[in-house]
This record gives sequence, structure tokens and C-alpha cells, in this order.
Amino acid sequence: MARPRKPLLSRDGIVDAALALASETGGFTVPELARRLDVRPSSLYNHVRGRAEIIELIRRRLHEEMAVRVDVSGDWADVVRNVAAAQRAVLARHPWVIMLLATSPAGLDSAITTVENLATILSRAGFADRDVAHVIAMIDIVTIGAGLDLVSPEVIYPPEVLAQSTTLARVMSSLPAGASRADDAFDFTIELVIEAMRARLRRTLEGGTEQEARP
Repeated sequence: MARPRKPLLSRDGIVDAALALASETGGFTVPELARRLDVRPSSLYNHVRGRAEIIELIRRRLHEEMAVRVDVSGDWADVVRNVAAAQRAVLARHPWVIMLLATSPAGLDSAITTVENLATILSRAGFADRDVAHVIAMIDIVTIGAGLDLVSPEVIYPPEVLAQSTTLARVMSSLPAGASRADDAFDFTIELVIEAMRARLRRTLEGGTEQEARP
């Protein structure tokens, strides 16, 4: 049998094209995606129900990239570090996806195993349910900023700018020579977050959270 002139469409191929198109333009529409794949829009609907499903497929693909092996019997702080680092790396590779995913709800079939395991290990450590929910959101908040920072210029304050300052020039000179500014800032932020989480956990285990919540 003769091979088709055009590659056959597949859901993975559609996701690949959507990722490529969005990385160039910051988003995509179904007609744009069809033109990229050199097919009619109706051909896409033989594989996906529409743009919303394509976004969900992208979400699942990126969740798979962000997934880390979580040992629910391990140290919760290491899990927070690993989950945050993996999420930051993916968002740095696909910074445009932040707005795309932030404006669409997660589907029931999303790959949420990593988040589920994170919630489990934090709960077992003794964190209150409300705090666990906030930690999950906090990791998103930190990694979104850190992902964008990772693709920003290494030198934020050029020498001519620092030459006109005193305090800023001094504090910037305290950074380790040769170290990545973005990596150093991310590590500092995560360790600061973990330090605050440890303090929060101590108060919870001592009954402080319940006392603070009372009128």
C-alpha cells in the first residue's frame, strides 16, 4: 500500500504542533493550528473535540514533564524542593503556557499524581488541610515567577546603573561570583519558604493554628 503524502494526524501530533505554535505566538486557535498542520479544521475534530481539549492535552503533557517521583514516606521538605524545581524547569521551557493554563480549569483526567502525593506527604507530616492547599498554590506562585526569571537576562542591573547607586551596588556585589543569579535566587526563595513552613508546622503541632483561628 502506498504511503500517504501527508503524515497522518494524531493527538500527540496535534499537541506537538500546538506547543510549537504557542511558543512562537503565545497561544493558538483551531484554524491556526489546522494551517500549521496543513489540514482542514474539520480534520482536527476527528481527533479532538476542540481547543479546550487541546489545552487539556497540553496540560497533561506538561504535568507529565513536571512529574517527579515522590516517596510519601520521605522528607516533606525534599519533596517541596523537587516538585518546585521540576515545575520551574518546565515553565522556563514554556513560559507562554502560564497564561494559557491559568485561564482554563484542570480536567478530571489531568495527571495530578505528583500533586496528590505532595498533599499526602504534607498531611502525614502534620500540616493542616488549609495549609496544604495554600502550599500547593504557593508552589505555583513561586515557580511561575521563577520560571520567568530563568529566561530573563542574567545581568538585571548593568554596571552603568549600579554606578549611580550605593546600597544596591553593595548588595549586588555580595552575590557569589560565577553563580547563576536565577538559580541562586530560586534556591534562596525555596529555602526561605521551607523555613517558614517548618515554623508553621511547629505551631500547628503545638495547637497554635487552632488557637489563632479562634475569635
